[in-house]
Amino acid sequence: MYDLIVIGGGPTGITAAVTAINRRLETLIIAERWGGQTTYFMELEDAADIHGMITGEELLGRFRQQLDYLDFCRVYDRVVKVEPQDDHFSIFTVDGDQFESQSLIIATGAKPERLKVPGEERLAGRGLSYSVVAHGSLFLGKQVAVVGTYRRAQLAALELARYAHHVYLFAPDLLPADWPLVKTLRRTENVTIHEGSTVREIRGDSYVEGIVVETVDGGRLEVPVKGVFVKLPRKPNSELVRDWLDLDKEGRVRVNIYGATSHPGVFAAGDVTHVSEQVLVHIGEGAKVAIEAHGYLLAKWGELQNE
Repeated sequence: MYDLIVIGGGPTGITAAVTAINRRLETLIIAERWGGQTTYFMELEDAADIHGMITGEELLGRFRQQLDYLDFCRVYDRVVKVEPQDDHFSIFTVDGDQFESQSLIIATGAKPERLKVPGEERLAGRGLSYSVVAHGSLFLGKQVAVVGTYRRAQLAALELARYAHHVYLFAPDLLPADWPLVKTLRRTENVTIHEGSTVREIRGDSYVEGIVVETVDGGRLEVPVKGVFVKLPRKPNSELVRDWLDLDKEGRVRVNIYGATSHPGVFAAGDVTHVSEQVLVHIGEGAKVAIEAHGYLLAKWGELQNE
């Protein structure tokens, strides 16, 4: 039986696993693949040259190298079921394996909603991104588009407006006039808002060159842009635990300030609890919940010794 099993191979899960291993916990991380949101690289013809920054991707790469070396601590598989037992947890995978653990970290992330239009898949990472935090600064002085209606899209548009030449916000729904961020967007000179618009195509040969949308009145609009940021709602990957952990109305796992869930011995962090899109934040959360899981196990072991 393991001391700790981490489910998820993104920045949170990788950091949690390495932190736990360094604290001498018998640890296993189960993931279909490494990377999570960091797999969305960005390659551009004339990207802005940013020097002197310590990126989350670079830091995460060092953690991942440890797990690549310690092959007995990782399993590439998909977890299909998690069952809480009296004093431990049973984890079942798609390959038919079963693992037991005294504690769990849920770091399964969230699914970004796709546009599902021509050009999206081909141009992902070549001007099309799902993260302004990771890639926004590469578009200094360029025209870009943001697709989305709600808070994440509004914040993305305002962030990009600080260094992009012009930002087009294509909102599938109407924007409530009394929302503070909407008021700020309407006052921002280099932001143009198209409400009730539907993206039909992302254009470009090797890199994003434009976006085609259907306007609210049924017209067709083609706008030349170098970047497209898709900021549609994300769905937390919480299906494995929705029957026995407390979730909010959006399906996110509820945690306290220590990353502890409603079930003793289970911790959660990353996009499955809230969407931050910041790799460095996820790295910090992964380390925190691993430390808290270690503390939980020390207390548990101490109680057993006193019996």
